[in-house]
Amino acid sequence: MFKKLTVLAGVVLLSACASVPDSLKVPEGQQLVTYTQVMSNPQINIGKQARWGGTIARIDNKADVTVVEVLSQSLKSSTRPVSSDDSPGRFRVYVKSFLDPMVYQTGRDITFVGQVIGTENGKVGEHKYTYPTLQASGYHMWQVQKNVNVTSFSYGMGYWNRWYGWGYGGFYPYHSRVVIRSNDNPGVSSNNSNRVRRSISVDKSGSHLRDVPKKVLRTREPRMQ
Repeated sequence: MFKKLTVLAGVVLLSACASVPDSLKVPEGQQLVTYTQVMSNPQINIGKQARWGGTIARIDNKADVTVVEVLSQSLKSSTRPVSSDDSPGRFRVYVKSFLDPMVYQTGRDITFVGQVIGTENGKVGEHKYTYPTLQASGYHMWQVQKNVNVTSFSYGMGYWNRWYGWGYGGFYPYHSRVVIRSNDNPGVSSNNSNRVRRSISVDKSGSHLRDVPKKVLRTREPRMQ
């Protein structure tokens, strides 16, 4: 029991210390405007700093810039977008470099930091749409996450109680969920400063998964019979 609580405490501590990629960091105390604030009053927010992220919806390579269209999502403390079916809308980002659409593929998670330059009109299919826009000063595309369910068995000694999960002489199933980030899908920053070669993290609740570079963490939880 003590060992289990120690592991859980370690997971919480590591989650709380989730680091922000260098390419997305802003000065301490820097005020950042939200997507909703810009949509509500674009003119008053022009020139202000923002850090937005979400899922790449489209890449458009111009002669001297790349325009990235993103489905906006809320961000975790690490600035990684939260996987969700809810979104306040789309935004566009202008990047003063070539982003290869074979690397920055539709469906990948990405986060930008930059300056608000207003809104512009466009279309999603045949639907007219107003996009808040940013001029990027930094960006980070995140590794692809692969969810895996793992069940293992452990042999223990002592009195067994089905409600508390400890027992005497027998095999007991434990279940945990891990997230595997493979070497085939490295994260990409504007300065390539935050590559993570391989990591595994655990979250029993199925939400708020954190990057834990080069660590393997497992929690064991009795499965009630």
